[in-house]
Amino acid sequence: MFYNSELSIKKQQKYTNTLIYKENMEHILVPINFTPAAEISLAHAIGIAQASHKIVIMCHFITSTIPAGANMTLRKREIKEKHEKAYMEMRVLLAQYAEHTYNQTNQPVIIEPLVMEGHPEDTTGKIMQDNSISMVVLSHKDSSEIKDLFLNNKVVRDANCPILTIPEDAIYKPLENIIYAANFDGNDATRIRDLIELTSDFDAKLDCLHVCTDGKKLREENEKMQELQAQFDVVLFSKLSFKVIRDAKSVTNGLENHFAKHQPDMLVMLKTEQNFFKKLFGSKETIRKMTLDNGMPIMIYREGK
Repeated sequence: MFYNSELSIKKQQKYTNTLIYKENMEHILVPINFTPAAEISLAHAIGIAQASHKIVIMCHFITSTIPAGANMTLRKREIKEKHEKAYMEMRVLLAQYAEHTYNQTNQPVIIEPLVMEGHPEDTTGKIMQDNSISMVVLSHKDSSEIKDLFLNNKVVRDANCPILTIPEDAIYKPLENIIYAANFDGNDATRIRDLIELTSDFDAKLDCLHVCTDGKKLREENEKMQELQAQFDVVLFSKLSFKVIRDAKSVTNGLENHFAKHQPDMLVMLKTEQNFFKKLFGSKETIRKMTLDNGMPIMIYREGK
């Protein structure tokens, strides 16, 4: 069930006549466990919502420590107390964003607190199906249970919903330059169209890159990039560019060199391996070092095969 603070409700009612109908608005989902890292994720979600005019759902999952059927009275009391505690903590978070409005309007950003009873794996599908979720925002400090759930969730894949992972201590700032790592899997154009919408909200650059690690395939990969580019009007989208990075020792090395020169604000990738997240945020992964040390968010598309 939803719990809206009185302040949020009053502000929404105040602008009822001018606010876009909520049914027509997409949502950004942010799992919240009330840690500093989760609050940073919320700040990023709200910043993106301001530019893109989306609704933010901050969701907290609660479960009982008392087995079902053991003592229903105690179980209901525990759940009720956890609901109330979560609601109170969410009110504190909401108060921090009471004056945040959608860009170019005086309309308050809609932030809907949601407390869900049950295991995240059992309840996430309902959240995704009941709401038009366009993005999920996670902290890389979130529990493995939460990260694995969203990164491997079939509902998320079917919805083609990207996951935005936020490094610890990252400070939100409006996007200026996004890097999309193209891999020529046939879905690049669809992802780029989605990203054009995001970059347009911020008037940001979108650089579509492919790292070539085999000189023998350079011509072939350049042709694929040209075919991809031909699907877009680069005059209309003047901040959209396409490039194949050549002579790279590895994909990581190619991206690292590009990052050093251009300092992007976000990297967008496709998750193709089950152990992708572990590898990406492993202690020895170079991409992890590049992104986390620079506070760079990574957007992950998790698609079915």
